[in-house]
Amino acid sequence: MKKRKKKILKYSKERAILSDVLPYETPITFSNRHLYNFLTLNKVNLNGDFISWEKSKNDSTNIVNEQFIRVLFGLKGPINNNTIKIDPKKEKRKIPFGYRITHKERDFRELSIPHPKTQLELVAFYEKYKELILYYSNISPFSIRKPHGVAKFIFKNDRLHKKNKGDNDDIIESHEKEYENLKTFFTYKKYSNIYQFYEDYRYHRAEKKYNKMFKFDIAKCFDSIYTHSLSWAIFNKEIVKDNLNKKPFSDDFDCFMQNSNYGETNGILIGPEFSRIFAELILQQIDKSIEIELRNGENKLYFKKDYEIYRYVDDFFVFYNTDETRDKILSLYKMKLKDYKMSISESKTIFYEKPLITDLTIGKGRVVELFDEKIKLKIEKPEDENEIFHKLSYDCNSNKLIIKFKTIIKESNVQYKDIMNFTFAIIGKRLERCINKFEKYYSTLCELEKDSQLNEEEIKKKTKQESVFSNFIVEYLDFLFFLYSVSPKVNSTIRISNILALVIKYFNGKYRYKIVAPFLTHSYYLFDRFQNSSTSKEFVLKKIADEINLVISSSKMEKHIQIENLYLLILLRELGKKFTLTENELIKYFKLEESNEKLALSFTPNYFTITVLLFYIRDIKSFSRIKSMLKDEIINKIKLVDLPKRNQTTENVLLFFDVLSCPYLDNKFKREVFTLFNIDIIYHNQILMYKKSKKYWFTKWDNFNLAKELTAKKSLEVYS
Repeated sequence: MKKRKKKILKYSKERAILSDVLPYETPITFSNRHLYNFLTLNKVNLNGDFISWEKSKNDSTNIVNEQFIRVLFGLKGPINNNTIKIDPKKEKRKIPFGYRITHKERDFRELSIPHPKTQLELVAFYEKYKELILYYSNISPFSIRKPHGVAKFIFKNDRLHKKNKGDNDDIIESHEKEYENLKTFFTYKKYSNIYQFYEDYRYHRAEKKYNKMFKFDIAKCFDSIYTHSLSWAIFNKEIVKDNLNKKPFSDDFDCFMQNSNYGETNGILIGPEFSRIFAELILQQIDKSIEIELRNGENKLYFKKDYEIYRYVDDFFVFYNTDETRDKILSLYKMKLKDYKMSISESKTIFYEKPLITDLTIGKGRVVELFDEKIKLKIEKPEDENEIFHKLSYDCNSNKLIIKFKTIIKESNVQYKDIMNFTFAIIGKRLERCINKFEKYYSTLCELEKDSQLNEEEIKKKTKQESVFSNFIVEYLDFLFFLYSVSPKVNSTIRISNILALVIKYFNGKYRYKIVAPFLTHSYYLFDRFQNSSTSKEFVLKKIADEINLVISSSKMEKHIQIENLYLLILLRELGKKFTLTENELIKYFKLEESNEKLALSFTPNYFTITVLLFYIRDIKSFSRIKSMLKDEIINKIKLVDLPKRNQTTENVLLFFDVLSCPYLDNKFKREVFTLFNIDIIYHNQILMYKKSKKYWFTKWDNFNLAKELTAKKSLEVYS
């Protein structure tokens, strides 16, 4: 028997920095990869109240690293042997960077990026307590999204690995699968996405077994969590109060959550995976106590006999047969949640009777049927075997699709926001299949033309077929942008960006598609030449640019919600110089005010707006006034925070390092920023020189690969 091959994945304990600390809804230019590289390269380590790092052989590098460590982790104390002590009274608590995204039509959700010091603390916390986290995550019989194990470092590169290999679309590690790129620190049981539960045998079995079902969730779950309640959940209040001098795991987790949120005990950060784990541990204990009380109560209700409960984070699905069972379960959850300062969202509590099919399930089924019937790319082989041209046609009328889709929404009684992620996922997969289908046929014609085997008439015929395919893509895009216009949330923006990146990549001749051919050693073939005519390319790319411009012109930047359309600016840059916005268009979108030939924003931009706008305008001369304005905004933003708190504030720390690495900002300006962070002028030259070897921190300023960044982004998504 052939021995299984092992392949080691080179990830360290610091990989939590890549997966468990950032919200999903961040600009595609932003990541933690380069912070991770800095930590691992310099072996930065947190041990108790001390941060240490490895000494470099280069004296200049050592000096610069000391300055970076101080700013990055918000520290001021003396450095001894590449070690610095954290002041527990002044330097433990950090101010996260909070920003808002659209949640509902007239509501928003505030997400947070924790301070780099908090992120480093999480690495140490996971390393110390990962086994206890796993233990307390497996108490509840109801949870269907919970840490189950630590993500594997090794997979076996054989036939069994190919069978068990995790899908690139999996958003968290599933414990039954093997992954070549770790997505989360822990593997999760049982579902990486809630839609998988709807399609699973457990859901279908429960539908057959029980006559009724109801759904509910916790109102503002993360906002409501009291950090001390983890200790209450694990030990109960009386034991905690009687043992105040002891420091169990739950107390350490409590302190970590408080320090990440500048000492707040009411509410936890929304966005990072570690917050979901914290909430999960509390809800695990609530689930278990309810299961015990139902079993031991007067009427004795048994799990999987009299009822079944499935919980995905804070979404609950309860299957039952009698109203008495329903009332008992609902009242118990209301009572137990109240003990932890939480409550059920009454408006989202929905009851169903057989057939146990939700409005959303009906809507999804009808959407699939619509696409099966109305979106088709047809490539029919000719009867004559010697004929190289196939008959090319399509079904995809955007106006009819829009009317049909609206009808489905109305008749299924679902809201656009609830079905949109599912719809975008289906659209993306179908579009990719259509492109692969066309390219498999079309590449043969291109090879023949390249070898001068097509006559003038045949070349015209080939161009005509390019036009047919381009028309199909434009109809597809028309429908896509209609969908986006009714639900322009960050999640939708990221999904539409993935689809548009695929189209842009193909029409720019940089597309990889699956093909099985005897002359290839792998299953992907890269077309490094552009096959389509310039007319077809222009037609499709202009359609994308026009639609993006329409979205931008109709949705001005708001003070409190600045993320949604930043992705679209990045997509416009990907289209090329020809589709660059004018200064006047940017002035209109960002609500810039003109005075004495200078520009000013009517609101204070956040870190993401500043960096993405800098990324977009680069060194383009026509945007010099906008760059000057951004430089003023950076200085003002830093000065708004008192000097002692500047490196305690996450937004300013992120801004500092991105200013340092930005190739579009001059050194004079960078020196001014260094001074604002109290960095001695004698170190300025060395820091600027060091930038040459450390090109990026949080923003990928150049050599930007949109498709690659979007693929990496998929691993952070949590909810469908």
